[in-house]
Amino acid sequence: MVMKCAFVRHGRTEWNKKRLLQGRTDNPLSAEGYFEATKAAQSLQRIGHWHAVYSSPLMRSVQTAQRIAEILAIARVHKQADLVERDFGPAEGIHLGDFDDETRNELICAVETDQEVQDRALHAFRYIAERHRGKNVILVGHGALFRLGLSAALGYDHPPIFNGDICEFPSEMFQNI
Repeated sequence: MVMKCAFVRHGRTEWNKKRLLQGRTDNPLSAEGYFEATKAAQSLQRIGHWHAVYSSPLMRSVQTAQRIAEILAIARVHKQADLVERDFGPAEGIHLGDFDDETRNELICAVETDQEVQDRALHAFRYIAERHRGKNVILVGHGALFRLGLSAALGYDHPPIFNGDICEFPSEMFQNI
């Protein structure tokens, strides 16, 4: 299994700033998001040596991962399709404050259920862990995917991860997935 794994949520986009639900809408980083990616890379540099960077194929994650790889002198960013954000379907683009909690939850779960997102996330986590036994890896992705995937892997509700934030876990996390 991997020795250490860092989960990094992509930097901020204009839609994040406006509190619009992005899902699979392919938005680029904002200037603030690029700065958050730089800060995340600098923090990762202080934590230790990293061997690989994986990213969701969506632009905001790829840009974050590329900035991290650049600063950490990692030659390649691996795109992992299963790290893509939850498919929110017609709910993408809605303002998060426009609906009560129940209606918002119905909209969010209409296309891809929590279980489907968890299964996809765990598949990605296992795949990456198996490919990098004994190595330290970075996964760059999305808020809903990481929250649901980490909750399933850890066995408790993981709190939200904010733009540019890092969650680091030892290899023991992967023993249960």
